[in-house]
Amino acid sequence: MKSLLLTSYYLVYRSFIAYLGIALVVSGILFFFGGPSTHSIIAMLVILLTTTPATEVLKHEAKSGYDKFVLTLPINRIHVVQNHYLFYIIIATISSLLAPLLLYAYGLISGISINDVTKFISFGIFIILFAGALAYPLIYVFGPEKSDSLIIGSGMIGMFVSLGLQGVASNLAISLSNSEAEADLYFRIIYILLGVIIFILSFFISVFIYRKKEF
Repeated sequence: MKSLLLTSYYLVYRSFIAYLGIALVVSGILFFFGGPSTHSIIAMLVILLTTTPATEVLKHEAKSGYDKFVLTLPINRIHVVQNHYLFYIIIATISSLLAPLLLYAYGLISGISINDVTKFISFGIFIILFAGALAYPLIYVFGPEKSDSLIIGSGMIGMFVSLGLQGVASNLAISLSNSEAEADLYFRIIYILLGVIIFILSFFISVFIYRKKEF
């Protein structure tokens, strides 16, 4: 598994650095010209952009023929899918840590207080987990050549779903809590847990599809 992860890393590390640079440049522009209303956009933008290269692994594997070579190794197909999902989680975790660090750093430098950072991050985590959960099964079905459009489309759908779930998540958080502070905390936790559950379900769907796939 470690060797599979290292291979995935070396396939896309240049893309990750490039997307990271784009995210920092765009965030800087929004920080300079935008107001507090752009902070949520910046948080989600950083998470979405820096996680995008994770799905490019499948495209590079297909172009190089590695996707067929890996099947000759003494591993099961479930390990191949597990590697893709684990690599995605690692990149998403790095992105989710980078976003609040960027916001806090801007707050320290500018002296501007940035509120609800964890709320922005929980939305971003849900969206990126939902995007990956939707994109991977579709990529296994339609092919890695469409990975870019599939992950972008999945991310857009994830944004709409996250907005649509706000009322349900808010009501559930209120019913579980005894105070407004607890409700806010539960609201963030519910979003992240929903994203994790959807991502895990997607893994089993992808394993089923990949096992039936013929090369």
